[in-house]
Amino acid sequence: MLRVFGAEVSWRAYIYSNVKIWAPWNLTVADFGTLGPGVVCYNIAPIFIGVKAVVSQGAELCTGTHDYRHPTFPLVAKPISIGRRAWVCANALIGPGVNVGEGAVLGAAGVAFDNLDSWTIYIGNPATLIHQRPFIED
Repeated sequence: MLRVFGAEVSWRAYIYSNVKIWAPWNLTVADFGTLGPGVVCYNIAPIFIGVKAVVSQGAELCTGTHDYRHPTFPLVAKPISIGRRAWVCANALIGPGVNVGEGAVLGAAGVAFDNLDSWTIYIGNPATLIHQRPFIED
């Protein structure tokens, strides 16, 4: 159904039935990419989910915000990219313009408004690097 509305979703991707996607035409999910139960994609700008990347239950990917400094409070949209083998854990939030590097992990309920480096593990709000993740080859 997502493809009918313009999403680019691999036939080998896993998207649970209760995922909420605001604009399917702004969604790309690569081979074995996963959007778990209850994930919200507020994708007024493009969202890319890489090969074998996992976005776990209840996580939110939000590409939009507002410019609070401007009197008309305009909408600002910036894309999100989740790299190969990255993992956005349960109930985490990824903000506008964030690139989650290859193999990076954002722990449960973590909040990222800055890029996450490849093969590193982050937790908390704001997301804080705690250590490196071992490299996984395909």
